Formats: sequence, C-alpha cells, structure tokens
Amino acid sequence: MKKTLFALIAGASLMLASQAHAGVANFDDLATAGDFASLGDISPYAGLNWSADWYAGDTGIDGYANGAHSGTNYAVNGFGADAVDISSATAFKFTGAWFAAPQGVDDKASWVNVTAYDASNHVIGSTGNVAIGASYVWVAGGFDNVSRLSVSRDSGWYVMDDFSTAAAAPVPEPGTALMLGAGLLMLGAGRRRSRRR
Repeated sequence: MKKTLFALIAGASLMLASQAHAGVANFDDLATAGDFASLGDISPYAGLNWSADWYAGDTGIDGYANGAHSGTNYAVNGFGADAVDISSATAFKFTGAWFAAPQGVDDKASWVNVTAYDASNHVIGSTGNVAIGASYVWVAGGFDNVSRLSVSRDSGWYVMDDFSTAAAAPVPEPGTALMLGAGLLMLGAGRRRSRRR
C-alpha cells in the first residue's frame, strides 16, 4: 500500500516538474566591455534561445547611456532588426520586460510589440504596439505556455532589460492524468477493503 502511494506521489510530481525559466534576465552577468556582444552566439542564455539579432550592451557605449533599467547591461535589437525572437523547447510564462529607445542614436523605435506563440506556432497573445521613449516603460505580457516570443517595432533601435519569466502552468497529458486518477481510485478501493476486514 505504501509503495502504491509513493508511486502515485512520484507520478504527480513528474507531471508538475516541467516548470522552468522562472527569473529575471538582466544581462549584467555578461562581459560587454564597452561593446556589443551577440546573445545568439552564447545562446542559450538564462535558459532561453536568443535569435542572431539580439545583442547585449552596456551603458558605456556611445548613445546608450540610458540603456539599462537596472545595473549597467541591457539587450538591444542589433542592426535595428525588424523582429527578434526568444524561444525555448520548454514552455515558459512571459511576465514582461522593460523597454526604452536609446537616447543618443538617430534611428530609434517609437513602439514595440511582443507576440507570444505556443509549441504549434499558434498565437497565444500580443501586447499590441506599446509606445516607448528615452525612459523605460514596462511591457506586460502575462502569456503562459510560451514556446516563442517575437519582438517587433516600427523602425530603428530599442533596448530591453529585466526580461521576466515565471514557471509555466503545468499542462498534464490526458493519459497521465487518467492514469493518476485510476491509481487514486484503486488506492481508495484498497483502503475500503482493509477497513472492512
């Protein structure tokens, strides 16, 4: 009986074990030394895959004195790329991130839009176009079970910092949930029999 109960508890914990990617990526642990460093080259970073046009920089780079929301480092859409992605093989929840336009560059973005996709490449949701300027603005996501995020803008450069994620809500497979339910029923039936004796 105890072995059965232990097996059921272990099975339930495995169903919930796929929670990953909880935390804040602030890019301050990356060596930038006054230049841009490709996040795509060191991917995965913070447990996520960053497309080739993501770069990390620091506030010492000309034109980016306002680049960091916290610390001294930030992420930037390298070469003013139209759309850059953040993805993972394990689903995550995108809570939000801080965005701004770099003060000292000529071609700066005036809005960003974050669109979330699931593992089947279906749109989960979008933030819509959120206006940004020289001061940081929080772009809230709240998208769960995300496999890929696409960040787009009107034109030019933007900076992002404190990219925040939480553990994705567990989505048990129907067969696993059915087996767990059947095991619990069997456990209850076994208990009833032992009480009758």
